[in-house]
Amino acid sequence: MAKRQTRGRNVLFRLYILGQLTNDLFDSSMTRRKLNPNDFALQSAIRAYQPVTPSQLSTLLGTPPTTLSSQLARLEQRKQIKRRRNPQDGRSSLIELTKLGDKNVVAAMPALRGAISLVAEHLDYSLEELDVALDRLEDALRAAVARPDQGSGLTLARRTERRAGGTG
Repeated sequence: MAKRQTRGRNVLFRLYILGQLTNDLFDSSMTRRKLNPNDFALQSAIRAYQPVTPSQLSTLLGTPPTTLSSQLARLEQRKQIKRRRNPQDGRSSLIELTKLGDKNVVAAMPALRGAISLVAEHLDYSLEELDVALDRLEDALRAAVARPDQGSGLTLARRTERRAGGTG
């Protein structure tokens, strides 16, 4: 079997492209729904893990807490989610879908399944193989993000200077 040629793009640029294509596919799949792709993803995560704290959602989705906070406020204003005080930690809240939010997510599921089927039709391997590869990629990205020197040019430059005996 011949080795496939790559397009020669770095992994992060490829992920950016894949994100854009995913949003385009999702947008076209959800045109008759009341959810955009980001709201659907967030509400689906809430539905799967509810009741869930904002910090648990932030970690799960890889979304900065401030970004998530504004998304949650918007969904709460639209009556898609509800918050209640976390009995184990009075400072945080537990988030759940409202009946309306749940209804909207359930109604969008056929569109999601249809979009996944469209992608699967064009793969030359199984969705299970893709899932394993994406799990590994997610683990690698989470490990990279967790590193204190996670790509900051300034931090890396200072580390290099220190190794070379500089004052950085």
